[in-house]
Amino acid sequence: MAVARRTIEPVPAFEAAFAQARERLPGAKLPALADWRQASFARFREQGIPTNRVEAWKYTNVARVVNVPMGLAPKVQVRLDDLAPYLAGGPKARRMIFVNGHVVPELCHIESLPAGLRITSLGKVLEAEPEKVTAILRATAEDDRSFTALNAAFAGSGAWIEVDDGVEVVEPLQLLFLTVGRPEPFMTHPRNVVRLGKGAKLRLIETHAGSGEGQSLTNLVTQIELGPDSALEQDRVELLNDGASHIGKAYVRLADRARLVQTVATLGGGLVRNETEARLDGSNIECLLNGLYLACGKEHVDNLIRVHHEKPASHSDQFYKGVIADRAHAAFAGKIIVHKDAQKTNGYQKNDNLLLSDDAEIDTKPELEIYADDVKCSHGATSGNLDPVALFYLRSRGLERETAESLLTFAFAAEVIERFSDETVRRQVRRVALSRLPGGAALGDLA
Repeated sequence: MAVARRTIEPVPAFEAAFAQARERLPGAKLPALADWRQASFARFREQGIPTNRVEAWKYTNVARVVNVPMGLAPKVQVRLDDLAPYLAGGPKARRMIFVNGHVVPELCHIESLPAGLRITSLGKVLEAEPEKVTAILRATAEDDRSFTALNAAFAGSGAWIEVDDGVEVVEPLQLLFLTVGRPEPFMTHPRNVVRLGKGAKLRLIETHAGSGEGQSLTNLVTQIELGPDSALEQDRVELLNDGASHIGKAYVRLADRARLVQTVATLGGGLVRNETEARLDGSNIECLLNGLYLACGKEHVDNLIRVHHEKPASHSDQFYKGVIADRAHAAFAGKIIVHKDAQKTNGYQKNDNLLLSDDAEIDTKPELEIYADDVKCSHGATSGNLDPVALFYLRSRGLERETAESLLTFAFAAEVIERFSDETVRRQVRRVALSRLPGGAALGDLA
């Protein structure tokens, strides 16, 4: 009897792409950095592409979109007008623009920064301070996740953000990643590093958008380090096309009294996988993770969250909502791990889902893993259809069926949308969410 494999071997195109690119990657002339890249690629090849036999990938067949011949994305010229629909944060926002993984300096706005704030491309920092950067990037090497190893092998694209102790950045910073489709499949491997010192504050907007047709893969890794008493508000929006696949993981570490408020909206993409690994490495920490996914057509959206309470007296909250229509498929796996020393922990998790068709599918798996005895933790998940009583009420007031259904669906999603910290992002998400609902055009005023 044949036994299904847990991983499969990567196609030769990955090795060909690495061999072609490694001499041109930032820091290629530095032996230690070159050796680290080579070791990372060897680790990726050894770990392989996960299949559905791996528990963390049970509901997502990632090999069908990842394990295909692809080259690295070439540079593409775009105009500022092409980016206009995706700009957020207001006229005073600082911005870094990436097109197909390549930073576009002439479209960025990161000059004359406030004292104590440093924003640059990862490639530049790798060239200027290779030992410092690789020491930080190596922190993810212990993860047995093959896509993180692949990202490390190609590391060079992405943003490096540092905020010094006590610095409060008033205006938001936007990282905009635009994927422009091409006839040939391609891949990008951005890595963002965000480091906040003691008492530092930052508002970060991260936008992933797509234009044009064609198959692409974004393999994103994000590292966030929040020092004592620091605060990060992160708004993240994914507006991708059917041919785009997006696989990302965020490694987050919070120190004493740090505060993270992260809100994510997935509003497009053939296959989107968002992972968060948050470690509350201190006391009196607040970690609030909000998310909305609205999947249509044959889209697939998968969210996986792990929150580790490692020390006493911290609070975490996962609040995710999903709207699944047509033949789309979504998955949510959220886990709270309370370690032995993490007494007085408050941990909460909730995942609510709305199914708009008989063919829509949701797999949800909330989990608690508790090794302390003085905690307050709860978790739960729901899935169902629109309330027929509420729908009848709206129809009886003269609304067309499609409009009434869209109004109820939008009200369901709005509880997450209103948690975005930036008003321009809230407006953008409202507008796109309505455009994806059958009767949303009649509700344009809500945007």
